[in-house]
Amino acid sequence: MPQMPAAAGTPPDRNSRNGFRTAFILAVLMPVLAKLHQILHLRLANPALMNSDLVTGLNADGVSSLDPNVGFTSQTLGHRAALDLLSGHLPWWNPYEGVGMPLAGEMQSAALFPLTPLLALPDGQLYMHITMQIIAGVFTVLLMRRLGTGALAAGTAALLFEFNGTYAWLANAVINPICFLPMILLGVEDVRLTVVAGREGERRGGWGWIGLGVALSLYAGFPEMAYLDGLLAAAWTVARLPGLERRQAASYLARLALGVGAGVLLAAPILIAFLGYLPHAFVGAHGGEGYRYVRLGQERLITLLMPYLHGRLTDATTPDAGVFWGRAGGYIGVMMPAMAVMGLWARRWRGLRLALGAWSLFTIATLYGVPGLTHLVTAVPMVTNSIFTRYLPPSFEFALAILAGLACHDLAQAGDMRRLWARPLFRNGAAALALLLLAAAVLSWGRFNDTAVLSWYRLSIGCTAALALGVCVLAFPRLDGRRQALGLAAFTVVEAIALFLVPAVWTVKAGTLQLGGIHFLRQNLGLQRFYTLGPIQPNYGSFYGVASLNHDDLPLPADWTRYVHDHLDDNTTGVTFGPYGHLDPSRGSQAQNLMRNLDAFREVGVKYVVAPPGISPFGWDAGQDQNDPGHQPLRLDDGTRVTLAVPDYPAGNEVHDVSVMLGTYGDKSDGVLLVMACRGEVCATGRTDLAAARDGRYARISLDHPLPPGSAPVTLEWRKSGGTVPVVIWAIQGHADRPRALALDGAPKPGWEAVIGMGAPVPAFVDAPVYSDAVMDIYEMRQPPAPYFQADGCVVDATVRVQATVDCPAPATLTRRELYLPGWTATLNGQDSPVMRQGELFQRVALPAGRSVVKFHFHPPFMPLGYAAFAAGLLLTALGWRTWRGREKASRPGS
Repeated sequence: MPQMPAAAGTPPDRNSRNGFRTAFILAVLMPVLAKLHQILHLRLANPALMNSDLVTGLNADGVSSLDPNVGFTSQTLGHRAALDLLSGHLPWWNPYEGVGMPLAGEMQSAALFPLTPLLALPDGQLYMHITMQIIAGVFTVLLMRRLGTGALAAGTAALLFEFNGTYAWLANAVINPICFLPMILLGVEDVRLTVVAGREGERRGGWGWIGLGVALSLYAGFPEMAYLDGLLAAAWTVARLPGLERRQAASYLARLALGVGAGVLLAAPILIAFLGYLPHAFVGAHGGEGYRYVRLGQERLITLLMPYLHGRLTDATTPDAGVFWGRAGGYIGVMMPAMAVMGLWARRWRGLRLALGAWSLFTIATLYGVPGLTHLVTAVPMVTNSIFTRYLPPSFEFALAILAGLACHDLAQAGDMRRLWARPLFRNGAAALALLLLAAAVLSWGRFNDTAVLSWYRLSIGCTAALALGVCVLAFPRLDGRRQALGLAAFTVVEAIALFLVPAVWTVKAGTLQLGGIHFLRQNLGLQRFYTLGPIQPNYGSFYGVASLNHDDLPLPADWTRYVHDHLDDNTTGVTFGPYGHLDPSRGSQAQNLMRNLDAFREVGVKYVVAPPGISPFGWDAGQDQNDPGHQPLRLDDGTRVTLAVPDYPAGNEVHDVSVMLGTYGDKSDGVLLVMACRGEVCATGRTDLAAARDGRYARISLDHPLPPGSAPVTLEWRKSGGTVPVVIWAIQGHADRPRALALDGAPKPGWEAVIGMGAPVPAFVDAPVYSDAVMDIYEMRQPPAPYFQADGCVVDATVRVQATVDCPAPATLTRRELYLPGWTATLNGQDSPVMRQGELFQRVALPAGRSVVKFHFHPPFMPLGYAAFAAGLLLTALGWRTWRGREKASRPGS
C-alpha cells in the first residue's frame, strides 16, 4: 500500500490530529448526507427517467443536470462497459450502437475506469458520483495537510471543492476526472517535500500520487477535462519552484516528469484505444478550433455569483437562455470568491497564492470574453478544441477553494482579539466582492425576464442578504482569529452546500420505466437492428442490450456518419442520429427520410421501427417540436372546447385519425375527450377514454370515417365530456410560415397552436404495430432486412454476433454487417483469417468449400504494447512510493 502523506514540518499535536480526523469524517460524510434523499428514493436519481422516453407517470420539478449526456452516453455506454467488465470481457466494442463502434476508444463510456463497474447497479451513477465527491474531498484535505495548513483550512477547502458548481450542474463523464486534480497536486507537494526536506537515512521517489492521479484522470473518460486540469497542475508546479536550490529544482522537475510518465504508461491501454480510433473518427466541432469564439455573455456574470437569481437550470429568462445553459459549466457563489481574495495576501506560499489567483482571474475572464485576457488563454494549445466555457470552471473552482482554505489558515493564525472588519484581509475580500457584484449587476441590468421566475429572484436576493447580515454580525465582536475563521468558513460552506442541493432536490419525484417493448425486442430482434423515432432514445439500446441503429455520441466512426448522411438521413447533425437534432425542416423529418430511403435502412439490418404511441409516425408532419420552450396548458373541464384551424394540411391527404398532446395530471384525468374534424362541409367525429390517456403523450383518436382530400382547410375541435378531473391540451408557440388559429372556448390564443398530428392509413412498407404499450408502438418492416451474416449459396447458422457456422458447396465470401475498423480479426476453423472491408461499411471473410466456423474478435491495434506499457507504469508508480535506505543530507524545509 502507498504511504499516506503526513503533515509537513513537525509532528502534529493531539488537537491537530483530532481536527484532521474531523475534516476527513466531514469529507466522507457530507456528500452522502447531501444525496441521502436520492439514496432513500425520496427523489429519483435514474437519468433514464428523463432521457430514455420509456417512462410513464413522470413527475419532475426540473432537471438535475445541464447535459443530457448524463443519460445518453455516461449512463448507457458506461452501463454497457460495466456489464462487459463484470462478465470477464474488456469492453473494446459496442455492437448495440449504429452498426457497431468502439466502446472504450469512444472515451465517454469511461469503459476502463475503476469506478465504472458501479454502473451495473441500480442507481450506480449516484453511488459513483458520491464516491468521486469523497475522493475530491479526502485528497484536498491531504493536499492542504501536506502544505502545512491547519485542519480548519483543509476541511474548508475540501468541502468547498466537494460541493463545487460543476458537480452541482453536470453529471456526465465530464466530471469524472475532476476529483483527481488534488491527488496529482498532492504528488507534486510530496515530491517537493522529498527534495527539500530529505530525511536522514532514507530517500523516497515521491511521485506515486502523480502517476496514479494522471492515469485515473485519463481512464475517467473525458480527456479534455483532464488536459485543462493538467494546465492548472502545471501552473501549480511552476509556482512551487521558487525557494528551491538549482539541484533541488532539477530533482523536483525530474521526479515530476517520472510521475507524469508513470501515469501515461499506466493509461496506455485507454490511450492506445482512443488515439488509434481518432484517425477513423468524426469529432464534430472538436476538430480544428471550433470553439475559439465561444463565450458566455457578460450579462451572465451575475449567474456565476448568484446562480439561481434568474431561475433554475434551463429556465428561459432571455431569448438566448438555451445557448447559455448549453455552454455553462458551474458557478462560485458569493462567499468563496470573497474568501479567496482574503487568501491572496499572506507571505507564506506567496507564489502559490498568486498563481491560483491569476489562474482564476484569467480563466473566468476567458469565459466572459474580456478582451486581452481571453486571447492569452485561448492561445494555449488545444484549449479551443473543446467547449472551454463548460470545462474550465472546475479548475478555477478548485483554485478558489484552496485560496479560501488559506484565508481560514491566515485568520486562524492571528491570535489577537480584534474585530473582523478591522483586519485588512477581510476588508480586501469584502471590497473585491462588492465590486464584483456591482459589475455583474450593471452588466445584467434589464437583460432578464425575472417575472417568470420571481420566486427564485426573491429567494436568491434574500439568501445573499442573509449571508451578508451574518457576516456583519460576525465582523463586529472582538474575537480571536480562529473563531472568526470558523464563522466565515461555516457561512461559505453552508452557501456551497445549499447551492449544490438546488438541482438535486428539485428533480424527479416519481416515474415508472415501461420495459415491455424492450422485452419484445430482446425476444424477436435476433441479430437485426431497430430504428427509433422517439422511445428507446439513442444509446439506450446499448443500455438494454438491443441493437439500435441510432446514435448520440462523439467521437463516431467517420465511415458511419458519412453513410448516414449519404444514404439514410441527410438532415442530421452528425453527432446525433435520432429523434432530435435535425438541421432544416424543409429537408424532411426523420420519418420522411426513413420512408425515402427504405432500401438503405433494410441494407443495414433494420427489422423494426419504434415510434411514439398515440400518433401515426408516417402521417402528416406538423412541423412541430414538442420540446420547444414556452409550453402553455389549455385546461379543459367538462364542456370546455378547444379549436384549431390547420390551413396548411395537404389538400391531397385524407384524415383517418387525429392526435393531440395531453396533460392528464399524473394519469388522473377522467371522462371522455371528443374530437370533430371538418374539411369544408364534411365532418367526422371520434372519442377517447381519458382514463386510458397518458400524461405528456399523444392521444390518437380514430375518426368514424375518413375526411376525403380537398382544398378546404381542416379545422379541429376538442371537447371534454364528463369526469371530475380536468385534462390539458398542450400548446406551443406557432410560426409565421404556418398560421394556425387556436381558441379556447372561442377566445383566441394568438401565436399559439396545439401540439397535434393527423394520420393516414399505415403505409405499405410496415404492418400495423406488432407491439404497443403506453410508451411505444413497434412496427415490423414487411420486407425482411438484409441478414447480419450472408454468404450467397451457403447455409449460415448464427445466434451470436461474433461467430457463424457456414456450409458452402464452393468457395464463397461471408459478409458480416458490422462496422469494419482496423483491429478486427477472425479465425476460420481455428486458423487466422484476414477481415477485409465489404463496401462502404461492413466486413467480409473468404470461405473455402465445406463447413467453416468463423469467429470474430476486436482489439485496438497495438494493444499488446499497451499492456506492456501498463506493466511498466505500474512498476514506475510503485517506485514513486518506495523508500530506500541510504544517506541524504537534510535540508531546511521550505515553504
